[in-house]
Amino acid sequence: MKLDTIKINGFGKIKNKEIKLKDGINIIYGENESGKSTILKFIESMLYGLSKNKNGKNKSDFDRYQPWEDLEFSGKIKYTLQNGEEYEVFREFKKKNPIIYNSFNEDISKQFKVDKSTGISFFEEQVGADRISFCNTAMIRQQEIKLEKADTNAMIQKISNLVTTGDDTISFKKSIERLNKMQNERIGTQRTRQKPINIVESNIRNLLENKKELSLYHKNAENSAKDYEKIDQEIKVLRAQKENLKQTKQSVNENKIQNMEQKFKKKICIFLLLFFIITAVLLSATLKMFAIAIIPVILAILDGFVIMKINASFEPKTAKLDSYQIEKELEKIEAKINDLKLQNHILEKEKSNLDEKLEKLAKIEEDLEEQNEIKDELISLDMSFNLAKECLEEAYDEMKHNISPKFERRLCEIIAEITENKYQNISVNDETGLNIEVENGAYLPVENLSVGTIDEMYLSLRLSMLAEVSKEDLPIFLDESFAYFDNQRLKNMLCYLQDKNYNHQIIIFTCSNREEIALNELKIEYHRIDLEK
Repeated sequence: MKLDTIKINGFGKIKNKEIKLKDGINIIYGENESGKSTILKFIESMLYGLSKNKNGKNKSDFDRYQPWEDLEFSGKIKYTLQNGEEYEVFREFKKKNPIIYNSFNEDISKQFKVDKSTGISFFEEQVGADRISFCNTAMIRQQEIKLEKADTNAMIQKISNLVTTGDDTISFKKSIERLNKMQNERIGTQRTRQKPINIVESNIRNLLENKKELSLYHKNAENSAKDYEKIDQEIKVLRAQKENLKQTKQSVNENKIQNMEQKFKKKICIFLLLFFIITAVLLSATLKMFAIAIIPVILAILDGFVIMKINASFEPKTAKLDSYQIEKELEKIEAKINDLKLQNHILEKEKSNLDEKLEKLAKIEEDLEEQNEIKDELISLDMSFNLAKECLEEAYDEMKHNISPKFERRLCEIIAEITENKYQNISVNDETGLNIEVENGAYLPVENLSVGTIDEMYLSLRLSMLAEVSKEDLPIFLDESFAYFDNQRLKNMLCYLQDKNYNHQIIIFTCSNREEIALNELKIEYHRIDLEK
C-alpha cells in the first residue's frame, strides 16, 4: 500500500494543507508544534474514524481535533493498494461514515460492511488490519517513545508486552492481576470479608434464620384459624339451641294458658250439670216425671265427663315441662356463647399479631429471593471472570509457544543488523522479563542497556510485527522516533529501513535535519515535505 495524497480542509490547528507523498522514504519536516503529530492523527482518523468517546480522557479526539478556526471539519486521502487499485476517501468528521471512491470516481461506500459503533470498516476489509494492530505496528508516534524516557523499565515492559501478547499496551501478568483484582472487588471469595459475595451470603443466612423463626408463626396462624372456625361453629350450634329453647319456653307458656282455659270450661260444665239436675228435680212433680227427667240429666252428666276426658287427652305435653328449668338452660347456653365469644376475641387479637408476623415472613421471603438472585448473578459473573482468565491464559500460551518465538527471532535478526552484531540473542520469560545476550555470553536484563538501545529494540520489534498484522505492505510512520539514537544507530536503522523494508513506504516526521544528513551520507534517495511552506 502506498499513501499518495493527504488533503486537510480543517483538522486541529491545520487548515487547507495538501501533502503529496512518493514511494520509498518521505521526510515531513516541521518545527515543534507545527502539526506533525496532528497530521499523523488525521491519517489514522481518515482510515478508521474519529471517536467521540472520551475513554477516560478530558476530551474526546473529536473535540480535541475540532478546527481551531471556523473551517470545514473534513479532509481526503488517496492511496494505492498492492494490486494497483486506487481509492480516494473523503470524510466529513461530523458525519459517521466517509465516502469511498474508486479510480473511476464512483462511490463504492455501500460495498463495505457497516459497524454500528465505528461506521464503515472499509480500510480493515481492504488491508486486514484493525485499528489497534495498525497503530501498534505501522504508526510509531513521538509520545510512544519520548514519554517513557524517564522510566526505562516502562519501555522494557512495553517491549515484553509486544513479544508476549502482540500489543505493547497489554501485559499478560498485569491483565491477570487486574482481572483478579476486579474479581475480588466485584465478587470476593470465601476468605474475604465485606465483599459482595460475603455480604449476600451473610444476608441469606440471616434471612433463613428469621424465616425459620417466623415459620413457626405460620403454623400457629393455621391452627388459630382452625380454632376460630371451630368456636364460631360451636357458637352457631348454641345459638340454634338457644332459639329452640326460646320457642319451647313460648310453647310452655301457651300451654299453661290453654290449661287454665280447660279448667275454666270444666267448672262451667259442672255448674251447668248441677243446674240441670236441680231444675229437673224442681220441675218433676211426680216420681214418674222425676224418672223421665233424670235420664236427660244423667246423659248430660255423662256427656260432660266425656267432653272433659276428651279435652284432657288433648293437653299439650309441653305443659308438663318446667319453665324454670328452661330459663336456667338458656342462661347456661348464653354463658357458653359469651365464653366462646371471648375466646374468639382473644384469637382475633392473636391473629392480628400473627398477621404482622406473616407479613414480615412474606417480606423475608421476597428479600431472600432477591438475595439469591444477586448471589446467582455474582456466581455467574465469577464464572465469567474465570472463563476470561482461562481464555487469556490459552491465548498467552498460544502466543508464547507459537508467535512469540517468531517475534523473538525477527527481533534478534533486526537487533543484530542495526547493532552490527553487538547484540544477537534476546529472550523473554515470565520470571526475569526481557533479557539480552552480551559479548561474554551472559544474559543480562535489558534494564542494563542504554536508552538508545532499548529504543532500537522497541522500534525493531514493531517493524518485525508488520508482516503479521496485514496482507498489505503498510506504510511505516515514524514520528520523531530517532530522537535518542546516536548518529551511527540512526544510519544503521535507515539502512535497515531501506534494505529490508523497501516494499514499505517510509514516512518520517522530524523537526531536525539529522535524518536528511544521514540519508545524504548513505546516498539514499528521499522525498522532503516542508510543512512551513
